[in-house]
Amino acid sequence: MPEVTSNTRVFALLGDPVTHSLSPTVHNSAMADLELDGVYVALRSGPEDLVGFMRGLARSGGGGNITLPHKEKAATVLDVSSSAVKRTGACNTFWFSEGRIHGENTDVEGFSKAVEVFLGSPPEGLRVLVLGAGGAARAGLLALVEGGAEEVHLLNRTRDRARVVARRIGGAKVRVVDHARDLDGKAFDLVVNTTRLGLEPDDPLPMDLHRLSRVGGVLDVVCRCGATPFVAAARELGIRAADGSEMLIQQAAGAFQCWWGGKPSLRVMRTALEGRLRR
Repeated sequence: MPEVTSNTRVFALLGDPVTHSLSPTVHNSAMADLELDGVYVALRSGPEDLVGFMRGLARSGGGGNITLPHKEKAATVLDVSSSAVKRTGACNTFWFSEGRIHGENTDVEGFSKAVEVFLGSPPEGLRVLVLGAGGAARAGLLALVEGGAEEVHLLNRTRDRARVVARRIGGAKVRVVDHARDLDGKAFDLVVNTTRLGLEPDDPLPMDLHRLSRVGGVLDVVCRCGATPFVAAARELGIRAADGSEMLIQQAAGAFQCWWGGKPSLRVMRTALEGRLRR
């Protein structure tokens, strides 16, 4: 890593937990490749610390990313919000420009591109089941609606929260599922896990895929060494599945462009991520 000086721009991932994060590997490799004077770290941040961290990092010339569980709160800290932040009510990227804190939700584009890589085409005309109703779900719903998905079903532990998210983003295209049993025998072209389940080894699966009569594919936004439990369960049933690696790369590339004004090498980022996952 290049020498860190008083001129080095500092970027951080803010959330809780962050010990599992692969973002420092991805971003530091991209900055090193372009010989940029910056460093990226992961900082555990409680709700009471978030505003101070965001303002301090941004005003010092850096910025960062937001992860669970702060994406919605982060959106309220911004002076300037992108269209994606306004529509989702969630922010995952922030920086300082012209005296104000700006925010973007690069998860939307990151999810959209990850789905295209996974499916080989946009989700146009597809029937999709989304699990969860947090920040990642909001980004995924917006990407699916804008990508032409015909019907999106949303299942969350708290139905009221799911209804709020569905009304805000999907309108008539998003249907809230009251109970997991209501999915019995249903068929979906794509099932997406946007919950945090899978970050820890002893986490339960976000849902039992045996309930469904047909699943075209499974996309898990969780990214960890080896297949996530949900991805492994899908593959055992002969269902094509992928974890959140591609979404991580794509949303990181979007954030990088917000901070530096130029595009990073996706090849360099993917190579660094693959190397970290192998270790």
